[in-house]
Amino acid sequence: MTQARRRTVLKGLWGASALLPMAMASAPGRAMAQADQPASPAQAAPAAPQGPAPKQWTDPKTGRRILRISDQEGSGVLYFYRQAYTPEGDVMVLKSPAGIAAVRLKDWSTTLLVKGKENELLFMLRNTREAVYAVTDAGDGEAAERPKTIYAIHVDTKKVRKLARIPSGGISGANADDTLLLGSVTYGAKPLQPRDAASIEKFGKAEYAALGPDGKPLNFAKAKGVRMLERWASRVPAELFTLDIRTGQRTVLYTTEAWIGHAQFSPTDPKLIRFCMEGPWHRVDRIKLIQADGTGLRSVHTRTMNMEIWGHEFFSQDGKWLWYDLQTPRGQVFWVAGLELATGKRVWKRVEQNDWGVHFNIAPDNKTFASDGGDFDMVAHAPDGKWISLLQAETIVDAELDSYNDKLVTIEQFRSTRLVDMSAHDYRLEPNLRFTPDGKWLVFASNMHGANHVYAVEAHAPAAKAGI
Repeated sequence: MTQARRRTVLKGLWGASALLPMAMASAPGRAMAQADQPASPAQAAPAAPQGPAPKQWTDPKTGRRILRISDQEGSGVLYFYRQAYTPEGDVMVLKSPAGIAAVRLKDWSTTLLVKGKENELLFMLRNTREAVYAVTDAGDGEAAERPKTIYAIHVDTKKVRKLARIPSGGISGANADDTLLLGSVTYGAKPLQPRDAASIEKFGKAEYAALGPDGKPLNFAKAKGVRMLERWASRVPAELFTLDIRTGQRTVLYTTEAWIGHAQFSPTDPKLIRFCMEGPWHRVDRIKLIQADGTGLRSVHTRTMNMEIWGHEFFSQDGKWLWYDLQTPRGQVFWVAGLELATGKRVWKRVEQNDWGVHFNIAPDNKTFASDGGDFDMVAHAPDGKWISLLQAETIVDAELDSYNDKLVTIEQFRSTRLVDMSAHDYRLEPNLRFTPDGKWLVFASNMHGANHVYAVEAHAPAAKAGI
């Protein structure tokens, strides 16, 4: 790196964006202080283009080709870190109003695997060509409190086999050798919000509602924050557990009265689990690691300042790193932070505020990242954050730092390349972006044309037209 370029990058790292006043209450981190996940304010939803969603087009601002993958309005993707592809990388699963669908990536053709929207798509197994899904028993009350049967269906033969049955709670993942299922359960927790079917259909979540101290309705983000705080403070028993697929043995790994979420196995280490403590991010010690036998519980990150927040954690695809959204402090300085699991080495990659996303993800090369943007108003400092973007890191190197201390955090800077203009997207629906196994496309959900659909954008093709 040239000396001039080094000065430019360092200026970007520690420039004006790091000094924004705390009074800017609509920063994304501020929404996270009020809600576990960043959410759009309940302002008027962006105007979606009229007419049906096009099958493909070139983004006029970025020059990138975008394809509509889903055939049915109301389709969606798995949560951003859940396994969605076959081991061979040729088939992806997605959710549709008709049921669970399979997409052949070579031609983007879609077929229905499991008919019926009552079948809840969970993830793909890592060693077989099977999609795992849950069927909840009929009855009153929240689905999380009712028994579920867990099945796996082969994406080619459509042969179904039963994996497990649980009395309550949910299954969120399987380990790297497909021998254990991972789940969590909470006993007696009240729902965050009454489940209104219309909002769940449109955004995948309830339409949060709450009143402020003045008796007036709060916007979506603040209302969700109220409900999240209530749930976090409720202190009800919870368990993290595994189920042996072969024997059915249930093993409780961790018990607490705190709120467990986001439990996942490492994609490569069949014994390593990460999970989080849900709740307002500035109040919790968010990310935990534990072994599949219940030993080795530890925290991933230690807070060093008031209002420091971190979350939306995910493994690198080779399983060597754990990455997460870090803000030091909330809404002021943005990073994608990483922990190398074998060595304890830490790298923080600086994210400009317009490149921040509800979620980040990583490509198969384990170097390239992506952001799905966010719906927030940073006044004059970051008014333009609604983009799907590629993020590529640039190391900050000085001669006197060549023999750096591995025990200290290594700082890098992201360079961004915008791929999709998301200005018409309502971020109450999370895009949940992911790279395809060949790294050539980014798949995401959007309501930019009104109805929910699943799209793919070329990630590494040269832009046909540079409009930004």
